[in-house]
Amino acid sequence: MNDKPFPMHVEDSVTEHVLDQLLKLAETVKATREVTHKDADSLLYRMQKAGYVRREWKQTEEALPALMAEAREDQWTVEAIAETLGVTESYVYRVLREHQRR
Repeated sequence: MNDKPFPMHVEDSVTEHVLDQLLKLAETVKATREVTHKDADSLLYRMQKAGYVRREWKQTEEALPALMAEAREDQWTVEAIAETLGVTESYVYRVLREHQRR
């Protein structure tokens, strides 16, 4: 009985097919990146990116007080919260104070 599930020529054929598909995918990614990089400096691209980042921030900003409060309840220090979020400790204290008032 053979240990391998397929005869060697079938495995080679499958491997070759998978490698061909990977190479095609790599070429597609390369071409997409080239187009993206060319468009990266366009005003439209920068405006769209700024709009996307702004919308993402707005969603994050709304959830931030509750997230900070949850971290404090989980014994995170204010310093650790501030460092992780890239904000000042005074900002964390202020947000936590305002969150408690709600």
